[in-house]
This record gives sequence, C-alpha cells and structure tokens, in this order.
Amino acid sequence: MHDVSLPPRPARLSREEQRRQTRERLLDSALEVFEARGYADSSLEEIAERAGHTRKAVYSNFSGKGELLLEIVERRFRSHIERVEAILDQDTAHERKAIDVGSVFAGYLNQERAWGKLFHEFCAVASRDERIGARFRDCYRARKQVIVRLVEREVERRGIEPAVPVERVVMGVLALFTGLSLEKTIDPEGVDEAVFGEMLGLLAMSATASGS
Repeated sequence: MHDVSLPPRPARLSREEQRRQTRERLLDSALEVFEARGYADSSLEEIAERAGHTRKAVYSNFSGKGELLLEIVERRFRSHIERVEAILDQDTAHERKAIDVGSVFAGYLNQERAWGKLFHEFCAVASRDERIGARFRDCYRARKQVIVRLVEREVERRGIEPAVPVERVVMGVLALFTGLSLEKTIDPEGVDEAVFGEMLGLLAMSATASGS
C-alpha cells in the first residue's frame, strides 16, 4: 500500500471572517441589483439569492436596503477620494492637477451612469429616512473635509492665496459636479465628459491669478 500524501485541509474561517465574507457578497450582489433595477424596484430576496444567502443573512448584517446602499455609497466616496489624493501628491502644475482631478469625475459622469442614477435615487431616500439621512450627512461631511484638507495642503505648497476660503471652494466644486451629474442623468448626450475638467482648470487659473 502506497503512502499517499494529501494536501493540507484549508484553514477554517473564523466567525468574524465568515461574517466579513458574507457582508462582501451581499454588498457586491446589492450593487449589481440596484444598478440593474434601481433602488425602489430592488428586493432583498433577489439580493440575498444572488449572493447565495437567505433574507435572514441580510438582516443579520444590515438593517435593510437603505443601509446596504449607504455602505456602497460610503465605499465609493473613499475610492474617489483616494484617487484625488494620488493626483494631488504628484509633482505637476496645479492647473494640470485640476484637469486630472476633473478627468476622474468626468469618467464618473461618462462611464458610471448607472451609478449616477442610483446615487441620486439614494439622495432622495436619505432625505426621507431620518436615520439613514443622518449617517449619510455625517459621511458626506467627513469626506468633504478630507477633500478640503487635501486642497489646503496643495494651496499651501503652491503659495496660493485663494480669494475665498478653501472650504467654500470645495463646496462650490462639489455642487458643480452634483449639478452636472444630474444634468447627465436628464440629458446624457447634452453633457460631454470634458466640461468638468475644463471648469476646474479655469478655477485653478483664477486661483493662480489671485495668489500672484
């Protein structure tokens, strides 16, 4: 009889690891279903089934559809901020950085139209759900402050004296982007992907003139 060695048995996941894995599967499934059907027409049953779990597994990890989408939104915010931070860390002219940051958001406008529609739908949900709305506002304000700190660091590095406080500049830029995103949702062919980067480039040149 030959002594056949067997491969080692895979390590058993801890309860916390299983929980994290379940959450990731549910979030991936929720994003697919939300983008395909919209928030209102999505069901927890379909989300759970696509993830290979039951509705009970959803409620063991999230309070419902609203919290699932909130988690997705928070993660998307973090991803965009990381990309913006990477651009600002580059040793390039601030006009170039403004255009590159604009390209990041332009890609969002042009390539993530399903996500853009979903985000606007979520904003409506958050405005009506006090608990989800409060968490969303906290998340949004925190991410905005991260962008403010990044821009303040860049302004200080370049020796620029903006005509208005950086926080208000960031608020205006985000409002511009939100407006363009909504415009893109209403009239997809009427908003080209370059416009946001062009506007940021103009703002950067204006800031340079102010600091001269």
